[in-house]
Amino acid sequence: MSTAELIRQRAQRLRQLNDEVDATLCHRNEGAAQEERWRAACKQFHDEYDRLAFPGGAAEGIRKLAAHDQDAIETAVVFLETDPLFFRSGYIKEELIEKLRWAPLNTDQKSRLQQVILARIRDPKTRREFRRYCRLAPFVTDSEFEKSISELAGPSGAKPKRAQWVLEHLKQGVSKQRSAKS
Repeated sequence: MSTAELIRQRAQRLRQLNDEVDATLCHRNEGAAQEERWRAACKQFHDEYDRLAFPGGAAEGIRKLAAHDQDAIETAVVFLETDPLFFRSGYIKEELIEKLRWAPLNTDQKSRLQQVILARIRDPKTRREFRRYCRLAPFVTDSEFEKSISELAGPSGAKPKRAQWVLEHLKQGVSKQRSAKS
């Protein structure tokens, strides 16, 4: 099974566990049995969350990513490409994106992250992690990527606004790099 498929399956399982917590929550005050069912659903969700949230465990994966472990870097890139949605997945994505800013990325990983950023710009929903993608952009940019962002930043609207935010971060990143070289 591919890493992307594993991520998708585990995200689905986390959604199921979270749905069970939600379903039992409404009835927890109706008696001891209903309260116990809710408590059991909560316990199962919390017991399985870290393991299911990220291959190898969320806490361990983030620790390895911070240590620039190559497998963790690749898994983080695949995670962002897969873009799983489950309870608190946005927080995990934020942390992964932040760690990837400082990770030694190869050309392929940078290119794939560019595609992720472009997909998030085009996404009709603005998610909590989008600002982190803006901050990642200067670390994965090249002239073609900047051209694509500029084209998306055309007339006003939700998508162009997000493209403009990325462009602002790209410009800031370039000016900081020039200042550091001076």
